This record gives sequence, structure tokens and C-alpha cells, in this order.
Amino acid sequence: MASFLQWSAPLLAIMLGAPALAQPAAKPIVISALKLAQDDVIPTANDWLALPDIRAKDAALTTLNVTSMRYRGLIEFAGLKGQPLMTPFIMVDGVRKPFANLSWTLKSYWIPTATMQSDGLRASITYVTPPDSHAAIIRFQVTNISDKPINVAPGMEVGWGATHRVTYSPELLSGKRTQSPTPIDDNMEVFNYSTDDTQFAWGFGYVGSKGDLHTGDDPGVTARHEAVIAPGQTLDVHYLIGVGLEEYSAAYAMRVLNKRIDRYGTDGVIDQAAAAFATHTRHVADPQLDLLMNRNYLFTTSYAWGRAIDTEQFIGVTSRSNRYYVSAAFWDRDAMIWSFPALLDTDPARARDALAYTLGVQGHNIGIHSRFINGVVLEDGLETDELVAPLLALHDYVAKTGDTSLLAQHREVLQHLVQHLMALQDKKTGLFETFQDSADEYIKKPFSVYDNVLVWKELNNLAADSARTGNAALGRRYGAAAIALKAAIMKYGVASGAPGAGGPIFAKQVDGTGADFGEDPPGSMMKYPTLGFIAQDDPLFQRSYKWLHGGGYPYAHANTPYGLPGNYRLPSSTAWVIADHLRLKAGRALALKILKTSAWDGGIITEGIDPQTGKSFSGNAFATAAGYVAHTICAVYCTDHGGDHQH
Repeated sequence: MASFLQWSAPLLAIMLGAPALAQPAAKPIVISALKLAQDDVIPTANDWLALPDIRAKDAALTTLNVTSMRYRGLIEFAGLKGQPLMTPFIMVDGVRKPFANLSWTLKSYWIPTATMQSDGLRASITYVTPPDSHAAIIRFQVTNISDKPINVAPGMEVGWGATHRVTYSPELLSGKRTQSPTPIDDNMEVFNYSTDDTQFAWGFGYVGSKGDLHTGDDPGVTARHEAVIAPGQTLDVHYLIGVGLEEYSAAYAMRVLNKRIDRYGTDGVIDQAAAAFATHTRHVADPQLDLLMNRNYLFTTSYAWGRAIDTEQFIGVTSRSNRYYVSAAFWDRDAMIWSFPALLDTDPARARDALAYTLGVQGHNIGIHSRFINGVVLEDGLETDELVAPLLALHDYVAKTGDTSLLAQHREVLQHLVQHLMALQDKKTGLFETFQDSADEYIKKPFSVYDNVLVWKELNNLAADSARTGNAALGRRYGAAAIALKAAIMKYGVASGAPGAGGPIFAKQVDGTGADFGEDPPGSMMKYPTLGFIAQDDPLFQRSYKWLHGGGYPYAHANTPYGLPGNYRLPSSTAWVIADHLRLKAGRALALKILKTSAWDGGIITEGIDPQTGKSFSGNAFATAAGYVAHTICAVYCTDHGGDHQH
């Protein structure tokens, strides 16, 4: 076996120098109507704060969160037991009424507005998280559509009941929850979480309105803005949310955002935010598919990535919403194979940040099952697809942008990755081993066929990189290694014995003497044509496809209206498999039907949907998978620059 320096040479031999990344073209601000069930939620966020669960039924904000390196995940501020953190209301002639029977729209796919009409009024509430701000706007607009003056008071009930640390599940923190007026402005309250000192603070601003402070152990405020509005008149009121490390930073975040509103107007600030969010979108001619794709582009942009409030580091996670059952942790595969291509589609500079974080903070444990956001191991176990994932992403990034600066910046990590990868090759079979498969499960047979196809892909990447940088001999060596690995996959990874297959098919995992058959949805064999390993019309692939979708495979979900192959652990039609089928001639029609029929999680991609009903099955608010699906939709259907147009 060649030394690791020989194997890593093409990564390090590319000429340095990073050209300026192209700035995204200005995109129109789109207003979209949402179809939501009463129990759905609407997320929005920026890098600093996330509003993950605005309730569709009443526009209440259940929680808000920030990301913390100190606490290795999310810090979540939640309401009193069984209650939201913030609940909007409107008083009409002295009678308090909830927001109800709402219709929802999105501006630039990301800024939600709820509207209701009753009692001679049309009232709306909008949540806005302007990019680069440590604060958010809650805007009320109330229009009198009657023929007489009406006494109104839109307002917000704020009650802080708990602080949680979230990595996978919310864990109650036992520090003190206190509130006080901000030290710099009137009509603002700061809510502090403290132990020996304030660890985090968030604030609520009601400038120009009245606030009644709550008494007792649970901090809170009831804010309202009283006015008499004439027929045809509109009352425009806003409240603010700010976050920071302590009293001053949370308060000043609100002050600065309020001054921006003073300078540009509320409409101006919202339009600026909408224009910024629009740069993370693409275009599909089908309006329904366009909405699904772009909401999930923005969801992966803002919920799989963000910044830690306490260190300001760029970070990556499975999801910044605790609605996802393994939220706020890091997987190389999830980040680099699922979410990263969506960033590269919409914002190459952000894609670069994602790579730098993965190779930097996470670099010393790449390939290990899961980690905290600070790079420390959360769950042990080597997974070869995770080990190779950053290398695949780096190749795609350099190919698209021409920016090679990360190669020198992370030289030692890249050398280690290639060395580690090549050390996994079995001398007898020529295959690369793993401890766990792409569903994070231990496998006794050590060679995952899917993982080996990924390694084959990367060997070809290294061959191309070597040739491109003038090292033809090394390029030929990598090319020969790729050819040899493909031969090993075809020798050991294709086997007979699958019940009802009618001939040899791709196995799931092998050990050189035997094979296990089945599907591994996060690492599906349906992806092999997209990776360039085999043609869709090759008899071997067609036979493997037929077996997975037929009666011989127990998780085929054959003859169900929304069924695609799963497995024992993921017995649903998963997001990855749906996306992979969208690229296949044989599976595209059903995949498109599922994408457009399922409500998903209020329009946000989930882990999977029920094969019988099309309803969300598991894994709500799945930010990295959202990127995988959005990227695939664009690769097939985008009509602007960069799509594959595989119609």
C-alpha cells in the first residue's frame, strides 16, 4: 500500500489562491400561501436565534433558542408548563380575543405572516429574523374594515417557565430565571438565566406600548398597544425579541434593530430581510414544487447551520429544532452529503464556512458516528461514509468555485483523512471496511457496498484532481485504484441468493464469503447511478431495482400508494430514497407524486412518510435531509443556472 503522503498528494498539490466567490444575483421577493393543519408549526430563524415552532392555529411562539458552545448544543427558552413562551392576542372594545382561524403566507419563503378577519377587523402578525441581527421583530397590523371606529389593543403574553439544554432532548437547567428592565432603554424587559453569573439573556421589547410585569417566580410581561382606529385606518405596531450573553447584549440587540426600523421603516427592514433570504433560493417552474424546494433550502441553510451565541463560531447541527429527535448534534454525512450540496447550490460562501467548520472544529474526529458541536465525541463508532463525506464535499466545492484555500488551511486534517481512509482497505478483498452503516447501525459483515461505492467515487475525484494539477502519474495510480475497487465491488458486492431476485443483485453488506441483502435508506443503492457507478439501464441495476420494489423484499412497500423501499429500522418511504428515485427514470413519477402530495411537517421535509397515507411518519424538522431533498429537486427541475435538467 502506498504511503499516506502519496495518497494525499493530490489534495495538497493543487495551486493555492482563492478567487472571490461570485455574488448571488438579486432575486424577486415572492409571497406564497401556505396550506397548514391546526397542529402544524412554522419555523423561521437567522444565524443567531431560532423560532422553531410558531403555531399555525394561534400564531403563538412555543420556544426560542440560541446555540451554545459552552453547553454543547441549544439553549432553549420555553413557556410555563403547557403554555407557549409568547402568545399573541387582540383586545376589541376591552374584550381579549385570541388569534384564530388564521391564513398563512410566506415572504421570500421564510418570513411568515398570519392573518385573521373578525369583529370588523383584519389583523395580521408577522415574525421576522433579519440576517446578522441578534434580534427579531413581531409585527402586528390591524385594519378597521367596518364603518365605525373600534377600540383595539394588539398584544403579546410572555411567560418564561423553563430553560433547557438541548442535544437530542430538552434537559432542564436549574439556574435562576429573573427579569429586569433593560439597563439602556425603557419599555423593554431582559430575562436572565444565571448560575454564579448570567450565562444567557433574552429580551422582549414593547417600545411605544404598555407592559404589565408578572409577579411571582416565573418572569413575564403582558404587553399591549391601545388605540382607536377609524374606518379604513391601519394600526401598525411591533414588538422585539433580543438575545445575548447578558443584560446589555440582549438589550442592545433590540435597540439596534429598533433604530433600523426608525431609519428604514418596518416595511424597509422586512424587505431587506426578505431580499437576503431570497439569495438562498432557486427557481422551479411548478409553483408547488418551487415552494417545497425553497422552504427546505432555507430550512437547511438556517437550521442545519448557524452561529454559537457565546463564541460566534459558525456551527453545523442535525437541526436547531428540538422537534427533530436527535437535534443539535453533528454528523459528517448529514452535514456534508445531505445539507452541503444545498449550500453549494445557493450560497458558495456559506458552503465554504460549512467545510471550514467540518475540517476545523470537527476535524479531529471525522468519521466517528456523532459529535457535539464542539467536536467532542457524542456517540462512538466508525462510519466510512462519514469519513469520506468531507472529501467528497471538498472536491465538489473546489470544482464549482475554484477556491483551493481550504486545502492549505486544513493540510494536516486532510492528510489524516486520506491516511485513515486508505488504512481501512482490506488486503484480501480490496474492499473498505466500516463498523456502522449509513443508518448508524453496527454491521457484523464489515464491508458496506454503498460505502465502497462512495470510496470509489472519491478515488476517481483524487485521480481527476491529480491530473488537473499536472501529476499525471499519481492520477493514473488513483485511477487504477478506483478501477480495482470497482472490480472488487462487482466481485464481492454482487451476489446471488436474494429470495425471488432471479439472479445476482447488489448486496447491502458483505464479508468476502457471504452477503446480506436489503436496503439502507440513508445510503441507498438507488444512488449508484447518480454517483456514476452504474447506468440506470444496466441489467444488474434493473434486477436490483426490481427486487427491492417487489414481493421478495419484506420492506418494499409494494402496491402501496406512497411506498418506496425502506428497512427494519426505517419502515417508511424515507426522504433520501424519495430524492434518489427522483433522479431515476423508473422512480421519478412516484417520487414526484409523494413530494407534491405529502404535507410533510407543515411543508418541511421529515425523515419519512407513511407508505399508505403519505403523512409524516418520523423525524420532523429534519434540517439536513431538507437540504438533500431541496438539492435533488433543483438538480432535476431548476430552470435557473446550475440545474442538471434531468427531465
